[in-house]
Amino acid sequence: MIRVSRRSTKEELWSEVERLRQARDEAQTAAALDAASVARLEAEVRQLTDRADFADERSREARGAQEKLEILAALTKELASCDLEALLEVCGQRIPYLVGARCASVYRLERDADGRPAELRLAYRTHDRELDEVVAVGEGSLMSIAVRERRLLLIDDLGHYQAEDGEAPPRPHSKQYKTPSCVVAPLLAAGEVEGVLNLADRFDEQTFDRRQRTLIRHASELLAVAFRHDRLFGAVEAAAKTDRLTGLLNRDAFTEVLDLEVKRAARYEHPLALLTCSLSGVRLVNANYGLAAGDQLLAAIGRILRGNIRDVDLVGRVAGAEFGLILPEQHLPGASVVARRLLTLVSEARIELHGPAGERVTVSPECSFGVAEFAGEAGAGELLQSAFRIAEEARSEGHLLGPAAARAPGPDSA
Repeated sequence: MIRVSRRSTKEELWSEVERLRQARDEAQTAAALDAASVARLEAEVRQLTDRADFADERSREARGAQEKLEILAALTKELASCDLEALLEVCGQRIPYLVGARCASVYRLERDADGRPAELRLAYRTHDRELDEVVAVGEGSLMSIAVRERRLLLIDDLGHYQAEDGEAPPRPHSKQYKTPSCVVAPLLAAGEVEGVLNLADRFDEQTFDRRQRTLIRHASELLAVAFRHDRLFGAVEAAAKTDRLTGLLNRDAFTEVLDLEVKRAARYEHPLALLTCSLSGVRLVNANYGLAAGDQLLAAIGRILRGNIRDVDLVGRVAGAEFGLILPEQHLPGASVVARRLLTLVSEARIELHGPAGERVTVSPECSFGVAEFAGEAGAGELLQSAFRIAEEARSEGHLLGPAAARAPGPDSA
């Protein structure tokens, strides 16, 4: 480094100026490099921040997805309980949460005698707003469309929605909801519609996202499987208690109900009567016209008995050609009147049977009735045996009614 003074030569002065210029250029270059480094570092910081935000967002989404999967897994476990009411309670609480819905309702599909969809019955709701308890499938409502077309309806604006045929479905309760967006999802299991799930009023007051279709569909399938299991279980349970030929209670189910009625009558000291009906001539019909004709005769007698008693009375087939009738809250005089009326109906009936070759024959059935009243001590088995014994004794004496029933007066309180 050259020290500049008054004595410095021209060459020394120019050398110092050159050195200072070089130092300045080096400082500017260093400053430029530092600025570039700072800019690069700032860009890297922004990139890392963006990545962190993206990772945080994906993490939140993953946690949300995991939470939803856990809820679906919990609902799946609930299916094993076979408790439909409990499952509906759990689903009613959790499924709306999955999609952020404030209001949810579940309708169960009821079928007619031919197995065709007939009506939807309200099974569960999460709110107290006005709803129809029963909706006919053929009325053209949103739920009817979902059932008929078997597709999920995700509606952005209910006020402008039109069905595929161009018609606007009725919306009788739409004004009570805060948002126009809703979901109407058919509950499909094994290709059959079991009901409908309705979702409305998102908490954020936004429309339902089409990305939620899969989630809603999975939740709907769980509900559908629950309904299907309950329906099939009910059918199996009913079949286990039903006589296949007549559709009445079978012997085991009849005895079980009679035992319960005997215990109830004993506990509360209520009256209870029992009728037995023994059909004659079935073997002769089987021999002359075939077993199918005998089955037709038994089924016809079962229809006569079931169609001419109170709703609270029960009738079952307790043996080959023998029937039993439980008459709760009935004393012997009233039960005897019922027996006489049924005897008249059976005796006056003309039942058409079909033989093995397609021929038709009309028969007049003959039955004998026994009547017994619960006395407070005998059990179900003893009561049933007593009624059959009375009928057998009457038949052996040439009568179709037991002595007590034949003599007893009184109004028909059935």
